[in-house]
Amino acid sequence: MIYSKSHKFLTFTGLIFFFLFSGTGFCAEGTEYQIKGAMMLNFIKFVQWPEKSPDQSIDTGGSTITIGIIGKDNFGNTLDQIEGRKIGNKQISIRRIKAVNQLSGCQVLFISESESHRCYEILRKVSGMPVLTIGEDEGFIQLGGIIRFYNKENHIRFEINQSAAQTSDLKLSVKLLEVATAIH
Repeated sequence: MIYSKSHKFLTFTGLIFFFLFSGTGFCAEGTEYQIKGAMMLNFIKFVQWPEKSPDQSIDTGGSTITIGIIGKDNFGNTLDQIEGRKIGNKQISIRRIKAVNQLSGCQVLFISESESHRCYEILRKVSGMPVLTIGEDEGFIQLGGIIRFYNKENHIRFEINQSAAQTSDLKLSVKLLEVATAIH
């Protein structure tokens, strides 16, 4: 059976709302950043990190997934509510980052739109490292970011830069690629 892209997106969205109802503390009628937070957590389920980081600055084989947030933190306490929970056998840790020299140790890095003026610098700093970069800036994908959130018709959508993921030695599940609105 062949499924349309909209069917696949609805399936992925259904998975997100299942996740929202499964004890994370999010509500189904969540804010934009509650939804983005839930989506980020689901992205983790569909990404495979390498066994070892090339420079050992990122613990890819350990028992923790650290989500770093750089820039204005619009998540409020949304991500704090999931800190310490597990995805598979990995425990979630949240870290707010103020300076570019504090980026090491994150497996996931959310770059807020407030950092658009230094997005290129941030992405260059983690380029080639096994870090899932997620951002909001319109030029994020073109600058080498991996996943970009955007709003279309009051819905949160995302696009993927598959070549940036490959450069970072991250393997993205076909399921994740199928529900992205665009793949570059």
